[in-house]
Amino acid sequence: MPSSTRTIYTSSWHSEENLLIYRVTGSGFLHHMVRNLVGTFAEAGANRISADSIPAILAARNRSAAGITAPARGLFLVEVVYPETEVAYPEDEVEF
Repeated sequence: MPSSTRTIYTSSWHSEENLLIYRVTGSGFLHHMVRNLVGTFAEAGANRISADSIPAILAARNRSAAGITAPARGLFLVEVVYPETEVAYPEDEVEF
């Protein structure tokens, strides 16, 4: 069975005009993973959960410990970067 472990390398918020922008980079993302993070951060921003509890929520690795799943509207994928490795595909093979 494939591993469901993903590593987050950066996670940051900043504002531009009247928008809050969340940028996250990682080794990969599980279904709704970023929406779950944003929902949890929004709950903390609204004082419905303590911001200090977020590290414990992440460490628990239990989805039910986190906040709501943020709606998809307003969230978008900016870029996908793959490691630079040579991959041989069957159509690339030539027999003589």
